[in-house]
Amino acid sequence: MTLWTLVQACLMITNGVAVLNNERFLERNGWGFSQMGQFNSLKMSIIGGIHAAQYFRSLLVICNVVVIFIKLIFG
Repeated sequence: MTLWTLVQACLMITNGVAVLNNERFLERNGWGFSQMGQFNSLKMSIIGGIHAAQYFRSLLVICNVVVIFIKLIFG
């Protein structure tokens, strides 16, 4: 396992989190944005991370394109 493989795995996980639908999946299971409170807890940090991943979808598209080109060039 190399650093490049680890970067690809993190990108795949971030892609998976970014496509989660707030209304259909997250709210139903208690992980939606409406559950964000003023308390500093692990759950609130995770919900904030999910919100950040969905906010930066355009950056994820660019990262995915770069990774695809690198994999095409270097095999």
